[in-house]
Amino acid sequence: MSKIERKLNSQELKIIFLSSIGGALEFYDFVIYIVFAPIISQVFFPKTDKFASLMGIYAIFAIGYFIRPLGGIIFSHFGDKYGRKKTFICSVMLMAVPTGLIGFLPTNYYAGTFATILLVILRLLQGLSIGGEIPGALSFTCEHIKSNSRGLACGIIFAFFNMGILIASLINLVLISLLSSEQLLLWGWRIPFIFGGILGIFSFYLRKMMTESPLFISMRGETNKIKIPLLETVYRYWPNLIRGILFTWLGAVVINLLYLYLPTYLTTILSYPASQVSLFNSINLIFYALLIVTINWLSDSVGRKLILFIGSFGFALLGYFLFAELSRQSTQHLIVVMGIISILSSCVTIYPCILAELFPTPIRYTGIAISYNIGFAVFGSVTPFVATYLIEATGNVLAPSYYLIISAVFCLIALIGFKSKHKSDLA
Repeated sequence: MSKIERKLNSQELKIIFLSSIGGALEFYDFVIYIVFAPIISQVFFPKTDKFASLMGIYAIFAIGYFIRPLGGIIFSHFGDKYGRKKTFICSVMLMAVPTGLIGFLPTNYYAGTFATILLVILRLLQGLSIGGEIPGALSFTCEHIKSNSRGLACGIIFAFFNMGILIASLINLVLISLLSSEQLLLWGWRIPFIFGGILGIFSFYLRKMMTESPLFISMRGETNKIKIPLLETVYRYWPNLIRGILFTWLGAVVINLLYLYLPTYLTTILSYPASQVSLFNSINLIFYALLIVTINWLSDSVGRKLILFIGSFGFALLGYFLFAELSRQSTQHLIVVMGIISILSSCVTIYPCILAELFPTPIRYTGIAISYNIGFAVFGSVTPFVATYLIEATGNVLAPSYYLIISAVFCLIALIGFKSKHKSDLA
């Protein structure tokens, strides 16, 4: 019998599965935009130079992140006041509809600037949705799971979230293999968005099978005493918020730089073959997902602090070296670097479980939402834009590593004085 089966009962496995599958599908809907950024930049922007088009599409990508804190505040308010399940169900529909509609948008050729405006509006709606999705998944699941399996549960959830990126990467691989460049520009780019809308509807029906968090039900009296969870969180738990934001900062840069932006960087900047990059990135995402589960399971025994230290120190020390090795334009170096990235990234991806342990039940959803969404909105959203700008401004193709190193250093600072709560029950 496996470790997972010994530590998780059937009800816990059901909760994790339903949360994970729904989250993976919703995460796919959000990230498919950046996976197809090189194509979308040609569809929604006039044909200028390569960097200008990419920076324009990355700016719209950032807009979807900037709105996430507002989505987090809205969903977390109702989640902390009235329950996790209802908000969990609403968030998935708010993602599915805009994603499907992007697949039917007119292009710049037919609608000019109006097409770009519509794209921005739909990205804003997606941002509102994802702002409530991940904090809800963490709160909902951790409150169902016993303490000695909390890391494992969070690891499974985030492994599935990243499987959403894998699905996007695989669809990208299939489309660029089957369709010509002209077909992709004419209609092929629409397929992943329409497919995402359909997946979102499926996720909605999965969410309806869930039951409310037992910990939330048992503490309903405490939650009713707090009129505005946001004010309570900011006033009483601001040190935890700052720490959570700094932890999330590195996690946001890791995902956006090393898994979403990297394929575009390799093909556009370093001239790797697109099909090769898509294939290796897909394989690496599987490796990363498996490592997330393993490392988070390990954290239930050794604690979260040591593992997060290893990941953040590793990126601070090796960040520049990893990009230097990629610039060699060698398949062997690409494989080795991606492997190292996945190992260090899986150590960093211990932070979601830490966020759930930083805040008590009456304001847990809100605390996670603020920490997570500010981390992604302020620092993660601009990652592709900053990486592209740094290359242009410095003339150095290794410049994106500077942002990774800075993020890792601030995570290390946040670890000073931090005490792991992996052996404690949630309050």
